[in-house]
Amino acid sequence: METTHRTSPWLIAPRPDSDARLRLFCLPYAGGGASMYRGWAHRLPAGVETNAVQLPGREERFREEPLRRLDDVVAGLGAVLAGHTDRPYALFGHSMGSLLAFETARWLRAEGLPDPEFVIVSGRGAAQVPPPWPAIHHLPEEEFVQRVIAMHGTPTWVFEDEQLRRMVIRVLRADLEVVDTYRYRAEAPLPCPVTAFTSPGDPLAPPEHVRAWAEQTTAAFRCHEVEGGHFFLRDNADSFLEVLNAELTARLSS
Repeated sequence: METTHRTSPWLIAPRPDSDARLRLFCLPYAGGGASMYRGWAHRLPAGVETNAVQLPGREERFREEPLRRLDDVVAGLGAVLAGHTDRPYALFGHSMGSLLAFETARWLRAEGLPDPEFVIVSGRGAAQVPPPWPAIHHLPEEEFVQRVIAMHGTPTWVFEDEQLRRMVIRVLRADLEVVDTYRYRAEAPLPCPVTAFTSPGDPLAPPEHVRAWAEQTTAAFRCHEVEGGHFFLRDNADSFLEVLNAELTARLSS
């Protein structure tokens, strides 16, 4: 019987593997939690241990105050990951999670810790490219809700229950404040490879913005297109995971 393992409140390993050849740390999009990655443990290649990142304020950490600045998230997560760099690891993030993955890799480098084997960014323009949308975290509640629904990431029914609505809005406002207040700081590119995923017609992360991640590495860069809109990792999961698995398998055999 498999047991979900927690090494800290920040990390959940749905299928712990003490012999794993690669730890994959998965960071959520705005409003998301670790549960979005729990199914991956059974769908990724053997030798890869999935570690889903749980940020404060959501799911079983709902009693904690969500963080509202990217630097605070990265410092908290980086301090935890610092104890897990004793074997090869990679960082994956979708949308907001891409920024977190990238900046966490830079934080770990600044601390003199081992670099990831590679960083995987998904559904997010490169950190140095201004986003193609205005800030929304500060909007009045009803306007904020309508903007969030228009992004197709949160179903309408979530906002129909008052208690659930309050919980979801609290986390979404905080996460979108993280994104809206982010300011890129120029540093040396990462020495590890970067792999990017994009979707044609994604208004939140146009493919040309995603391809600009190439500027953030001195190593190999690859960019894959997956149909399905901004949330292709959820709405076209089979196609996405097929490509991701090929990337991970290639990394394991290199």
